[in-house]
Amino acid sequence: MEFVNLELEVSQDLRSAVSKAGWRTVPLLGVGYLLAYMDRVNVSFASTQMNVDLGFSATIYGFGAGLFYLAYSLIEIPSNILLMRFGARRWLARIMIMWGLIAAATMFVRSPMQFYALRFMLGLAEAGFFPGVVYFLSSWFPTRQRGRAVALFYLANPLAVAVMGSISVPLLGLDGTLGLRGWQWLFVIEGLPAALVGVLVLLFLPDKPANAPWLTEGERSALQAAIDDHPERDAGHSAHGVLSVLKDRRVQLLTLIYLVTLSTSTTFLLSAPAILMELTAWKLPPVSTLILYAGLLGALTMFLTGWVTDRRGERFTALMLALTIDTAAYLVIALAPSPAVVAGTFVVAQIGRGMQSTAQAALWTDVLKHRGLAIGAATISSVANLGVFLLPFAFGAAKDHTGSYHLGLFAFPALHVFALLFAVLLWRNAVGRRRMMAS
Repeated sequence: MEFVNLELEVSQDLRSAVSKAGWRTVPLLGVGYLLAYMDRVNVSFASTQMNVDLGFSATIYGFGAGLFYLAYSLIEIPSNILLMRFGARRWLARIMIMWGLIAAATMFVRSPMQFYALRFMLGLAEAGFFPGVVYFLSSWFPTRQRGRAVALFYLANPLAVAVMGSISVPLLGLDGTLGLRGWQWLFVIEGLPAALVGVLVLLFLPDKPANAPWLTEGERSALQAAIDDHPERDAGHSAHGVLSVLKDRRVQLLTLIYLVTLSTSTTFLLSAPAILMELTAWKLPPVSTLILYAGLLGALTMFLTGWVTDRRGERFTALMLALTIDTAAYLVIALAPSPAVVAGTFVVAQIGRGMQSTAQAALWTDVLKHRGLAIGAATISSVANLGVFLLPFAFGAAKDHTGSYHLGLFAFPALHVFALLFAVLLWRNAVGRRRMMAS
């Protein structure tokens, strides 16, 4: 992957520094995020056995699955304030080690209260990881290279869906080995690697270019100068308070967009195997294969979106197109005209999700000044994760009340209409600001 835009007039030192930074930081963080996303949503596959074994209803499962996001939202802003105090390397490593151990411990769940407690603890442990990494990447990549760096990191999100689709059925197939159920093997095998990656981050990930022994002095200077040359370097964001960040109209709109897209996509994925099995009448193995290929296509789309939006220097077209695609796709899935159409539309929805995820994360770094990015990104993510707590619970309750997922599925396209409206308002705000700065 070429991390430097070859059309820019940049020095050889800067070109070399950005390339080195890309290969030395993004892959390790991407693996960490892949494991993080697996450990928060692998319960979707585990639930196909676990809910039967433990007698969990859809309401119990939805509430427990969503508790992760309540804890995450409560601690995310404090976590990122502490990240700035202790440094990204140590704080991100702490997050990964703790969540890996807690995720593996989910194998010991025997009651709803234990399930609730461990999901809540997992959210506390992982809180701040994603916005912390976005902040970290802003410390390493200039604005015009940041979109593809974020996209490469964010590739781990759909890749996690693909990995789960490929390994979850074999792990569930270990049922009975050493006296453990398949869902217990799934939790422990997918949880412990995160702790190992946390140790690697602690050992090998520098906090900033000045601490990187693999950069020359010229590369460090050139890279830091390019990072400091933010297009809104004179803007008035402050990292000293959440309220000052929330006063920005753009942050408010970014928060609302992320609230809708994160809550709907996560709620769907937390029950994706069960939903697709109901709508298509397929067994788990073909459904897991569908999820695998949808995740791979979502990852490819995410990669291309980061490259295209960096090249164009504009993110709004990709965001609004993606939201339109997702709105239509979720509507078709809710109507469930046929198994083949549902399967194909699920793939389309994952493509749209990949596009809008990259565009949103890159917009965060465009809108927020470097010093305000840690708190700003955490604020956006924290508010959005409250929605992810509520929607799975409501979705599960609707399933128990009606006996089907159909009613709950219609909420997804309706919510995406609002996200599209917020994106248009954000675009108009950006156009107005550019005109004011030009006059």
